[in-house]
Amino acid sequence: MTIEEFKEMQNSIKGKTIAIVYIFEGETSKGFEHYDIWQSDVISEWLLAIQENACHPLILDVRTFIQKAMDKSLPHIDFVINLNAGNKILSTLGLVPSVCSFLDIPCIPCNTVSIISGEHKGIANCIANSMNLNLPNNNPPADKSIFRPYNFGSSRGVVKGISKYSNKSGVYQEFIKGYDITTPLLYNPISGKLEALPTVMYYPENKDINWFFNEDVKEKRGGYKKKIVEIDPKIEAEYIKLANNLGINCYCRIDARIKCDSSNEWEQIVKSPIPASKIFFIEINPMPTLKKNINFHNSIDSINENSNFFELYNQYRIDHVSNTQTGFILLCSIIANIKAKY
Repeated sequence: MTIEEFKEMQNSIKGKTIAIVYIFEGETSKGFEHYDIWQSDVISEWLLAIQENACHPLILDVRTFIQKAMDKSLPHIDFVINLNAGNKILSTLGLVPSVCSFLDIPCIPCNTVSIISGEHKGIANCIANSMNLNLPNNNPPADKSIFRPYNFGSSRGVVKGISKYSNKSGVYQEFIKGYDITTPLLYNPISGKLEALPTVMYYPENKDINWFFNEDVKEKRGGYKKKIVEIDPKIEAEYIKLANNLGINCYCRIDARIKCDSSNEWEQIVKSPIPASKIFFIEINPMPTLKKNINFHNSIDSINENSNFFELYNQYRIDHVSNTQTGFILLCSIIANIKAKY
């Protein structure tokens, strides 16, 4: 696709109806319990993105969406944005995309197979391991381990160096000393495929290599800094293969650890693209959070002339007086789904 074709595609989606299917906090079904719920800051971000692209938003909670789908009382919908995340029961994550599949409506960001395969850390780790990505060693001694539940996100239930969790269902791995990094992937309409956006690194203000981005840190949002870093292009290519193998075609995010024995070593490593030998895959997130000041937005903000997204993102901002990172992600995702049908 050329830039001119991209501009034409932008015009062609104007007036489309895009449904936001969100979690109603008053939902009482036991099978629908959540450890986390995306609230108004996320919902409003998507509302702005829809209107920014001159489309019509339709807001429905999950139960209403399903009921109306089954009794054929839904209005015409062109695309669905799935905001049903944070389910305690992994299977329930597939409700919205499964109904979308039944109705033949594209679901953003991905389908049920992609969600379940990616969110289940055991399955995702097996696939990543089969692709020869570096993974932490399994079942290390308790004092050198970290435990991650199979299906929780937002670092919920992640515990470092505690053996009492040995009867829980999850992934037990060696704790990698170093720092957390996350690499967003996004469909690029120009190239017609998923591509890597700049990688974001998290590190504590005291540069302690035993620190990690846990639940408390995420909730408090303090005590750490972010830095844009370069990683080995071969790793980016492997990340894209992994996402493709999981059937992800819009966007996702891959988390990893940079292995280093000291902050001094880290400072040397990040001066050039971080080598593959220092990067250890942790998980893939097929439904990453999108809102202000989040890592995905930080990555887009750092796009420069060396990025394959540079010309595309500049054009988007020229064409939209009010422009947001989520609006750009939405447009790329819509085009990805349109292209997937042909």
